[in-house]
This record gives sequence, structure tokens and C-alpha cells, in this order.
Amino acid sequence: MTNMPLPRSLDPAQGELLAGYLLRLAHRIGISPLELAHRCGLTAGTTFPTHHLVRLDDIRARRTTTVCRLTLPEVHALTLAAQAPSYPPLHPVYLGRHQSHIDMANDGWGFTAFSRYCPDCLADTADLPGGSVWQGSWRLPHTFLCTRHHHLLDWRCPHCQAPAFSNGYRADGRWRPTQLVPSPHSRLHPAQCRLRPGTRRDPACAHRLDHPSATGEGPTEAMVHAQQRLTAAARSEAGQQVESLSRPTSPQRFLNDVRATTLAICSTWPATAEVLTSSERLDAVAAHAETLNRVPAERAGPQGDGWLARSVDHPPGDPLRAAALMSLVVRILDDPGGQTVLALVLSRLPSSRAGYRRLKRLAPHCSPGMNAAIGESTRLRHGTVGPPALFPQPPTHQGLLNPEDIPQLLPDAWAWPLDELNGPARQLRRDAAIRLVQMTRGGSRAAAARYLGITPGVLQSATVTIRAWQKMPGNADAYQDALHRIAEIAAVTPAPPRQAPPLLR
Repeated sequence: MTNMPLPRSLDPAQGELLAGYLLRLAHRIGISPLELAHRCGLTAGTTFPTHHLVRLDDIRARRTTTVCRLTLPEVHALTLAAQAPSYPPLHPVYLGRHQSHIDMANDGWGFTAFSRYCPDCLADTADLPGGSVWQGSWRLPHTFLCTRHHHLLDWRCPHCQAPAFSNGYRADGRWRPTQLVPSPHSRLHPAQCRLRPGTRRDPACAHRLDHPSATGEGPTEAMVHAQQRLTAAARSEAGQQVESLSRPTSPQRFLNDVRATTLAICSTWPATAEVLTSSERLDAVAAHAETLNRVPAERAGPQGDGWLARSVDHPPGDPLRAAALMSLVVRILDDPGGQTVLALVLSRLPSSRAGYRRLKRLAPHCSPGMNAAIGESTRLRHGTVGPPALFPQPPTHQGLLNPEDIPQLLPDAWAWPLDELNGPARQLRRDAAIRLVQMTRGGSRAAAARYLGITPGVLQSATVTIRAWQKMPGNADAYQDALHRIAEIAAVTPAPPRQAPPLLR
């Protein structure tokens, strides 16, 4: 009896997802969404599995077809896999591994644990049979903009402040188990907030979400372009080509490039900010990156962007932050010089960080341009100890100063000109010693460091610090003047005896 066709049904709306369709149909025929789910064979208990968002197996699809008086294509069109066929995180095999629906839900890139929404879209469809339509694209992490009404999507209920269409948080800040439809026992209009702040016995919030927000923010041209690029790639058909980092590639590899670029930006923040200073809404990107980089002890409560930070590369929940970050990502991937920018950014990603391991997993599934950037970043990272910090150091003092008299760390009697520079004092003394050796005997920076017994790790640390400091206006020229004064002092002032390098003791 339970799989008998309903006396009345609804035609699915364009872009509607299964969760929203069940809400509308249950509201129209006057039963709870959970009771309708039982009839369709989508669940047998009191929970409502979210993996039905992605795809339906043949048995459940056919039963839903019968009960709801639909065709099989109509039922399958209610899933994200049908609406975003080229979106890699929704595929059963992702990054070379089979993923379960639990992995997909927890990854942060498959679909959100809540739904962004456009109040105007909900209002425009509120009088349809069954009520307002929830768009499937609102559940994709990279969707932050309503192109129809030209404003950023909302994501929180104005009344309870919980992320819309979610089960909310536990007391420790972790998400409650997600459900296809929150509060599935409640008989509410589809546009009403379904969050229960307490137990199942507590009433749902029930605030209407189809009232336009007074704080809605209009998108920039870059945000509109980024949304169009991401949406077109996710919806593209097999065999289509797009461009990423000035090279043709598949939409799937372009979208993996998006994830890799997001990883690069967020896992190297704030060092990356100096490469991206001209970007718009960098404050919103910084807010997200700083949330992700909090120490684990500070992640015990709900995060400001609506996520418990699962990984360093997941997109923001807040649509404004998502718009700012995705606009920056697409701008880099569209820029003719984007490969160079990415190589510089990725070269700052420490190989000991989890982000580096995730990048290695992503690389085989990214575009040729992204792999070229990753290869260049590796060369830059390993070559950091080789090139001079900002400009070559010529051998200007050969025969005027004995290199054997130069210690690893300059003594106070030599180093006082550095004190006038207001720079990183210890690193400047280390770097000045290396340069003095180059000034007296020539050769590369790495060779001078080896001569002094400075290890590659110490050299790399000093190089990164000095390079960043020298980029500030006037510092490079002032440093060169100080080095020449130090050389003159060293020529007439004896230094303490130089200790042998540790390996030679």
C-alpha cells in the first residue's frame, strides 16, 4: 500500500533538488516530509540520509517515480549529480579514490551542510502549488550569487541566525548529523526555517525566509564573472574544453584547479597577501583564512563562517567570503601570468603541512597549467637557498678583507650599521656575514653559506625573512650602504676567532 501512487502530485520545478521537492509535495498533500519519504522508500526510520542529494539508486528512484507520479528522468534530475555532471567532488571516484556518501558530505567541497538561498527567489515561487522552490545549486559550495536577482545569496535565518536548511550545531560547536530535510516531522511551508534549537520536542523556528534581506550586498563584476565560470564548468557536458592558466583543459580539471588554488591561498596566509595586494575584498579572504588557521583548541565552538573547519582548503560558508575568495581564485586562473603567481604562492607552502600532502593528491587531477605551476614552485622552494635575496652580491672587496676572519654571526663591533636599519636583527647579521664572504671571495650565496658552516635550513630561513624585508621601499639600498660600511669596519677591526663549522669539529 505504501508504494501506491499519491492521489495528487507536483511537477518538479527547473533546478529543484529532491529535498525541496519533497517539502513542496508534503506541504501540498498535508503530510510530513518524513511520512512522504517512507512512502517513497527513501528512509525506514526517523533520519533522512543526505546522500539522496547526490544520486538515487534504481530501486528508490523507481519507487519515487511510482509514488510521486513522475518519470525516471524527472526523478534523477532532482539530484546534484544530474544538475552538476562535471563537478568532480560529486563523483563516486574522486582524486583517484572511491568515496562514500559520508566522505562526500564531510569533505567540504561536495555539498554544504546547509543551503544558501535567495529570499527573492523563494518569494517569487511562494504561490506555486506546494510553495517556494529551493534551487539545487544553492547546495554547491561554490554557488554564492543569484544571477537572476543580481545579489549575493543569504545563508542564515534572520530570526535564529542558524544556517538555513540545517540541523544546526551541537553544544560543542560540531554540526548535528545532517538530514536531507531538517525537522522532517514538522509540517511547515517550504520557505519557513526548520531549525529546532533544542530537542525534537521543541518547535521549529518557523521564520519565513522569503522576505528580502535589508542587508543584501550587490556583487562586483569579478564576482559575477567567477560565478558564471564556476557554474558553466560544473554543468558542462562530457568532451567540452575550458581554459585554465592559459591552457585548454577539461572542466573537471579546471574545477580541481579551483580547489588547488584555494588551498594555495588559504594554507599560506598571511604570507600570500603580499602577492595579492591589488585584489578586491581581500579583507573577506583574510577573515576566512584566519579562521582556518586557528589552532585546534580555538575550533571548539561554531566558526564565524558556518563551518567547523574540517580542512584548510574548504570554501567559506558565508556567501560574501565565498564570493571574494572564488573571485580571486578565478582571476588567478584566468590571468596570463597566473602560473607565475601560483608558483610563488605555492613555493611558500611548507612541505610539512597537511596542505602540501593534499596538494600532492590534487596534482594528478589538475590541468597542465596547474602542474607546471606546482613544478615551478618546487624549484623555487628548493632554490631558495641558492639565489641572492634580492640582487647579486659582486666580489668588490677581494684582497681587502680576509674571508677566514668572517664569523657566522657578525660581532657588535662590526654590525652597528645594521642597527640603523630597523630590520630583523639576527637574520641581518647572518645574511651580512654571507654577503661579506661573497664580497671577499665571490661565488654563490649557497657556497658562501657552506664556507661559513651555515646549514641549508638556517640559510633558507634567513633568506625568506631578508627577501621580504628588502621589498619594503628603501630597504635594499640602505642595506647595500650598510654592507659597504661593515666591510670597511671589518678591514680595520679584528673579529673574534672564527669557530670551525660543526661538521668539522
